[in-house]
Parts: sequence; C-alpha cells; structure tokens
Amino acid sequence: MMNMDDYFHTYHDHELNTTVLQLPFTSSYSMLLMLPDVMATLENGICPNHVTKWLEAMMGRRRHDVYIPKFSIKTSYNLNDVLSEMGMTDMFGDRANLRGISEEQGLAVSEVVHKATLDVDEAGAEASAATGIGIMVGSARFPAPVPVLKFNRPFMVLITERNTEKILFLGKIINPTI
Repeated sequence: MMNMDDYFHTYHDHELNTTVLQLPFTSSYSMLLMLPDVMATLENGICPNHVTKWLEAMMGRRRHDVYIPKFSIKTSYNLNDVLSEMGMTDMFGDRANLRGISEEQGLAVSEVVHKATLDVDEAGAEASAATGIGIMVGSARFPAPVPVLKFNRPFMVLITERNTEKILFLGKIINPTI
C-alpha cells in the first residue's frame, strides 16, 4: 500500500454509501477513487449525475491519512459488434468505401479494437499529489485525529475531465491486496 497524509478533496455519498476521494492528475484530469460499503450498491446506482454531484461537493480539502494499493488495469475491447449495432455495417463488408483513406479497391475494416491501461504506483501518485495548507481549529495540545481512508477492499476508479465532467475511464479493483 502507498500511504500519504495530506489534504484531499473527499465526499461521502449517503445514497450510495460510498466515500469518494479525488486525486488530480493534471490541471484538466482527475482520478476519483470510490470506496463503497457494498460494491453492488455502487455498481447498480452510479450514473454521471453522481459524478457531477461529487465534484461540486468537493470544494474544500480535509486532511486524511490515505492508503492506496499499487494497481494496474489493462483491458482490450473489440468494437466490431458495437459499431455494427450503431449502424456502421458497410465499413466491415464488400460495400465498404474507404477511398478517403486509400485509392486501393477492396479495402474494408476487419477489426476495431479499443485498449485501455491505467497504472497507479508511487511515481503516478507522486505526480498527481495535491499540496495544500490546512489550518486546524482547536488546542495544539490535543489535535483532532486524522481520518484514515484505506482502499483495502473492493473499490472503483474513475478518470474524469474536470471542465466537462466527462467520464473517460471507469474500472473496478476487486482484490486490492494481491
């Protein structure tokens, strides 16, 4: 587990019983880590409106002691069926017209593949860490305990573009202890 004690944007969604942690990648992209009490509740209920609500609610930062596992998600999808169902059937068969790409006759698309990879390790966490200054109210002799947020059970990860709040990647870590 990687560990960092710092100030983070967090939100607890009571409807989905999920704690959400925001880690900025760049000025344009953020990673949201969603730690649900019950994964099925999050999986069955999450929608783009939740992401909008979370991002709007994460105005201030709170100090947390955060533990995140190193993880890597790699996947590949063949999109031929999806594109055909959307009506893009001609590009796969004899009726394909790809003369805008090449003058060669008889060209057709044989396969459309989408690959996605997300690697999170010390270097990635270091590069995406947010630095802040926090001011605690209270006695210096008895500081408030720092809440601990451990991603040591199944959680979901989402990459979003900040300005449009569009979801670019959504994945699930089933066993973060491996």
